[in-house]
Order: sequence, then structure tokens, then C-alpha cells
Amino acid sequence: MSAPQLPIEAFPAWALLNDVEFKSAEVRSIEGKGFGLVAKKDIPGVSDDSSSTEAIIRIPRDLVLSAEAVEAYAKVDQHFRQLLEVAGHQSTRGDILLYLLTHLILSKRNSSGSKGCASTPWTEYIKFLPRSISVPTMWTSEEREFLQGTSLESSVNAKLSVLSREYDELSEKASTLPFWNDLLSESGMLEDWILADALYRSRCLELPHAGLAMVPGLDMANHSPKYLARYDETPEGDVVLLPSSGSGVSSGEEITISYGEAKSAAEMLFSYGFIDQESGVKELVLHLDALPDDPLGKAKFHIYKGPPIARLSLTEGNFRWHSPLLYLLILNEEDGLLFRVLQENTSGARELRVFWQDEDVTGQTDEFESLIQDHPLCQIFKLRAVSVLEERVTAQLEKITAEISYGATEQSQAANQPRVECMLAAEKLRDLEAQILQGAAAALENEKARLLLDARVVTYLGSMEDTQNEQASDQASNEDDDFS
Repeated sequence: MSAPQLPIEAFPAWALLNDVEFKSAEVRSIEGKGFGLVAKKDIPGVSDDSSSTEAIIRIPRDLVLSAEAVEAYAKVDQHFRQLLEVAGHQSTRGDILLYLLTHLILSKRNSSGSKGCASTPWTEYIKFLPRSISVPTMWTSEEREFLQGTSLESSVNAKLSVLSREYDELSEKASTLPFWNDLLSESGMLEDWILADALYRSRCLELPHAGLAMVPGLDMANHSPKYLARYDETPEGDVVLLPSSGSGVSSGEEITISYGEAKSAAEMLFSYGFIDQESGVKELVLHLDALPDDPLGKAKFHIYKGPPIARLSLTEGNFRWHSPLLYLLILNEEDGLLFRVLQENTSGARELRVFWQDEDVTGQTDEFESLIQDHPLCQIFKLRAVSVLEERVTAQLEKITAEISYGATEQSQAANQPRVECMLAAEKLRDLEAQILQGAAAALENEKARLLLDARVVTYLGSMEDTQNEQASDQASNEDDDFS
């Protein structure tokens, strides 16, 4: 059973009832974007001193869905308080998702008069929000196939696995609560959890004081790198939308905000369901695995607490890469890397520790690029890192440039076929990331060539070749002396 969708024409009545002030803007349908905010009248630009600027929109503090609002709702609703006690208090995101899930359930059931949780303004507001969101976690399995070879291929699959595991854990924790056990056992609840996550990711923002939060009405504003407005909090905790410094908005013009000025195409598609065509950010993230036949591989991934990634970026033709983990992955025992399991004398607990040059660096696993600087083989370590990354980039480039069959067209799209907008977004992402990978491959090849000319590298590789020749000679001599 899906919740009834409220027409956007009913939104002004909801806003008026809940003291949301739309002084200079209104919600309208924007072609190609869904809903958006449009200026009802000319809005003049402002100086840097915006203390006296009239707000375009003002949303009361009581409507802002934050960690504080979740706790306040738990005080007035017994059922939600019980759910929060057994499954919440782990993160702001997790608590807000529990709130959203509760209100998604409420939006389906309150019209039938069945008993449930207490209604709030969000119970109705959530009915204005779309049930189909363009973020890849809500794409069909056929649509996700078009992400093959992109940095999102593994990220989306991993996110869906996490969401499924989160829902299973939620169901298990709530199984002792008859009210929630019955509800969470119904079919379609996992899909509601995925929807709640999609709503949170695509509409959550960070407020100066309230922190991570969702703000009804303000979340209708679309993104633009040339944004015309910004949001802020008043001393009373209300959220206001203000004109950007030095800009003005004409009557009938869309009022946009920034969702983030340094987000990559993959980040924008993953979180918001679209790629910013005007963005100049060229960046992608590659996931790293342990090196083949590395006996310390599992220990390295256990001890390293950061994300197992390498971040690649192209800025004005200059290539940069950043990966603290990679410098840990290319080191071994012969270099001076050592793992030990230490036992606490008092508690008896055992803990894995990592040592570099006999110094405990367990708390510095993301600093190996700095830790190796004074080592005589520093340039050799850098050459290893560049070579490993080049192999990873080359493999990803081969995957992303492989042929993919796009099965639907704008003229022919059956209900069970992939949506055109999903295919176009995936195709755009593939093109952008292929460009980055091609630039990265060329730059890494040049960096490797430069390192191979370094005097210390030449000396080291020469000594290694001499050692290998001596070993080969000894082996041949032993074979000549075979008296069997």
C-alpha cells in the first residue's frame, strides 16, 4: 500500500497552516527538474552586510528535522520512543531515518483511521515528496547495469548491501516490540527504508547550529553552481533563505542554492540523482584491494581505519592523486613493517598493532607518506605506489570503455525497460570518468618514468639485478655439479 500523493497546489495551504513564510518565492514545477523555487517578485541583490535583508523563505525551528527534533518527537510518542531506544542513538542519520520511516508508515495509514504513532506536520509534508527518486540506489537492477565500469558500480552495490543489513538489524532489534514487529514484517518495508535513505541523502543539509537536518520547503530549492540564494539560521533557530551577496533574482526566475561546490559527478549522481553539467570538478574515487600474494594484506585492511580508496583529480590539466592507504599497501616486512598482537595485562584483551622501523605507528596508519620520507628507499616506495596505482587505473579504464548495450530509446520505453534519464546520466558519468582515467594513466606513466631516472632508484634496481644474476649463476652451478 503506497501513500497518497498530495498535489503541489495544496502545498501553500500546508505552509500557511504551519507558519512557513514564503515571502518572495513559491513552489512550481520546473521542466526537467521536478519541483523548484521561483521568485514571485523581483528580489534585489544585497551587500555583504545581510543583517537587515528580508528572508525569501522562513521556516520555523519546530519544523526542522534534526537530531533535536527526533528527541522531541520521542518524548510525545511512546511507540517511537521505544523504537529509538532499541535501534537509535547511533548517528544523526540513523535517528532521522527512523523518524522518516515512521512518517512514511503514518502517511500510508492515518487516512484509514487505524491507531499508530502521533502525527506531526511531517506526516502531511512527506506526501508532497516524490516516491521515485533518481539516486542510483532506487534504480532498477537493469538500470544499475549501465554504471558498469564507473566508480559508482561498486559503491551503489555496497550501499544497497548496507541498507539491507541496516533494515535486517532494525527488524531484529524491534522484534521484541509487538507494534513495530508487526509493521516491519509487512512487505515493502525494506523499500521504504531505501526511500527514507534516498530522501535523507538528497534533501539533507548542514545548518550552522542545528547540524545535519532536513528543512521542509527549503528542500524544494534546486542546485546551481551559480546559485542565487543561501540558507542560514536565525538566533531563534528558524531557518531562512536569503539572497546571495551581490546577486538579485528577477520575478519568475528560479531561485537556486548550492549543494556543494567541490562534489564530483559521481558524488552528485549518488546523492542527488543528477550530474551538474556546469561543474568543472573532474574527480573520481577508485577502491583499492590488497596486493596479490601479500601475506600482510588482511592485517593492513584491519588496522587501517580510513576508506580503502585512491582519489584522482584533474584540475586545469594538472593531475593529482591522494591515497594514504596505498603507501601502507606497498610496504612489507623486509622494508621494516611489522604487525604484532599485544595483550593487555589488566583486561587480557588482545589488540593488533603495527610498527614501522620498530616504532608503534598504529595511530598513524594514514600518515605513511610522511613516515617513509626519511627512509633510504623512499623513492623506491613511491615508485611502487605509482606502479600499483597505474595498474589499477588501467584496469578501471578497460572496464569503463567496454561496450554496453543501451536497450531503451526515447521513442520506445516499456514499463519494464530502463529509464532514459538513468541511461543518459550513466553515459555522462562514464564519459567524464573515462577522461579522468585517460589523463591519470598518462600522468602516472610520466611520474613513473621520472622516478626510474632518480639516481637512488637506478642504484637500487641495479643492485637488485646483480643479486638476481648471482642467484641465477649459483643455481646453474649447482645444476652442473649434480652427481646423481
